[in-house]
Amino acid sequence: MSLSLLSGAPLASRSVANLNRRRAGGRAQKSKEMPSLFRFPGSVRAVVPKAADSPGSAGDDADVVCYDTTLRDGSQQVGISLTCDDKLAVAEHLVGLGVAYIEGGYPGSNPKDVEFFSRWTSSGLADRAAAGGTKLAAFGMTHRRGVTADDDEGLKTLTDCLAPCVCIVAKAWDEQCEKVLGVSPEENIAMIEESVAHLVAAGKEVMVDCEHYFDGRKANPEFAVKCAVSAAKSGAKFVVLCDTNGGTLPWDVEEFTREVKEAVDATGADCSVGIHCHNDTSLAVANSIAAVRGGATMVQGCVNGYGERTGNADLLVVAANLELKMGRTALPEGSLQRLTQVSAAVAKLCSQHQDPRQPYMGSSAFAHKGGLHVAALQKMPASYNHIVPSLVGNEARSVISELSGRGNILSAAMASGREVSKETAAQVLSQIKDLESRGFVLEDAGASVDILFRRADPNYRAPFNVLEFNVTASNSSFGGFTPNELPLGGDERLQDVLPEDELEAPFTHRQQAGYKKGSVAVNQVVVKVDVFDNDTTPASRNTQLCVAEGNGPVNALANALRLALTDKFPQLKQIHLQDYKVDLLSTAGTSAAVTRVTMDFADKDTDITWRTVGAHASIIEASFRALVDGMEYGIAQCSDDGCMVDAGPVQAADREGAPSSR
Repeated sequence: MSLSLLSGAPLASRSVANLNRRRAGGRAQKSKEMPSLFRFPGSVRAVVPKAADSPGSAGDDADVVCYDTTLRDGSQQVGISLTCDDKLAVAEHLVGLGVAYIEGGYPGSNPKDVEFFSRWTSSGLADRAAAGGTKLAAFGMTHRRGVTADDDEGLKTLTDCLAPCVCIVAKAWDEQCEKVLGVSPEENIAMIEESVAHLVAAGKEVMVDCEHYFDGRKANPEFAVKCAVSAAKSGAKFVVLCDTNGGTLPWDVEEFTREVKEAVDATGADCSVGIHCHNDTSLAVANSIAAVRGGATMVQGCVNGYGERTGNADLLVVAANLELKMGRTALPEGSLQRLTQVSAAVAKLCSQHQDPRQPYMGSSAFAHKGGLHVAALQKMPASYNHIVPSLVGNEARSVISELSGRGNILSAAMASGREVSKETAAQVLSQIKDLESRGFVLEDAGASVDILFRRADPNYRAPFNVLEFNVTASNSSFGGFTPNELPLGGDERLQDVLPEDELEAPFTHRQQAGYKKGSVAVNQVVVKVDVFDNDTTPASRNTQLCVAEGNGPVNALANALRLALTDKFPQLKQIHLQDYKVDLLSTAGTSAAVTRVTMDFADKDTDITWRTVGAHASIIEASFRALVDGMEYGIAQCSDDGCMVDAGPVQAADREGAPSSR
């Protein structure tokens, strides 16, 4: 068998480039400007994900139709549990994207799916889907052995369901029929034919998922093909070949798909072939593309490749490949630019972190870290980007790290609106290399990088300067009490400087139990801070000496800094610490190891975020560095009207369901 599949689609490379330029709508020329190629990794701009309002009709005009099964097959992934509201919200984004089919679930299996199909209409989704050409499908199976199609409760549930389309699963592996279903191959064929005919007679558009098709084809070719052909002759609109175990290789998928396509066409039935691949060998996307080459005109998959075990084919990646690499339409015009946004929104709804390395949509899909690459991209944007990133709603960015060259620094500065000299760029680069040699990781700590730029600017006036601080962590035991017997209390001053979500904890901090019964952990901090008005001259300096306690040493540090700074910088009240992470850098794991601390800060009103980093043998020193950088950045970027933090087309919190790339 020829391995020409591995070389990709028959579309010439020049044609692909022209297609990219056409879809970019002229933006490919703009991409030669540095700011449109790279974004400063520390910035975040809030973008509300748009759902619904499909930009065109789905399915009818597509060369390959997209059938999404995130709500059924995708929800079988360990760690994903969708409420009915979640499922409706995911469906809203899929309708907006313009997929041809949305599989809502199995209406007879659980109350949640029953509720979803009911609310599909009452929520208005049915009307929006109809306007965009998206059809709702219900999932089920062939009738049970020993029960006629007319008497089967499962088929009755499908016929009663409001979904106009039905996808039923049928065995296509003779050994599975005998050992799992307990029926003969002949009985299995009859169950397929009778079930399809019953559903078609009830007015349903029917798709048949031929489960274990490729394993069945290898074991008994004649039987496997007959299962697909029987479904087609009985009235199915699509017979879908399932690589259920995810172990088939692309060239076999292409060959076997072409074989079924020819067999179905020979019957004269109005039926097409589809593909449904699992990702157990990391080939689900490749196998889906191979099936299209073999004649499939439907691809089933899940957003972000969710699904049981190692997942299903990532439907968004498949659609991008079909459109941008093979020149096949799979989504309505204008939908490709929303892929990154939809990927991020669905990840958040599924409580999953979006993989930064996800092709096309990941935050690192077009990220460039090496200095040589960045230098080349400034001269030729296509040199290390396989498409114009904006085609899928993403963007290229230059990452700042010890591997950076001066070009990374210059492009990052320009992307954030700064003009820096080569000398300043060299200074910042030298600092970055020094910091990373000491354990800092700056590629995702954009706010720390921003502070380096600010401090390198001779015209920058820091809002404050910490002269010294002292942390005392002690354990006091007065005997004869338990921690919850202590009266509530605390520093009333903190009520005026803390965000609302942090007000409760500091007033109960002395109730934290110590390491033994009857003891209390006490964390106290003294900070001495110069707070400046408009410049750093002695005349404009106001020195503050503040004492605070907290639930831990880092919390006490934050409280003391807020006491010193909030009168002058009230915007700190709207900034809260969203995440705090500690990494031990020594492979030996000793208590003397260097620790790295990363902190995520957020604007309480918008949840836009920024990240800072510190590293030191003392976890207090590391935390203090990250804390000071985060507050200094917040003072510079936030006001009473909110925080102006710019980081690209998809907010990090929306991109990954949690803070990530900042």
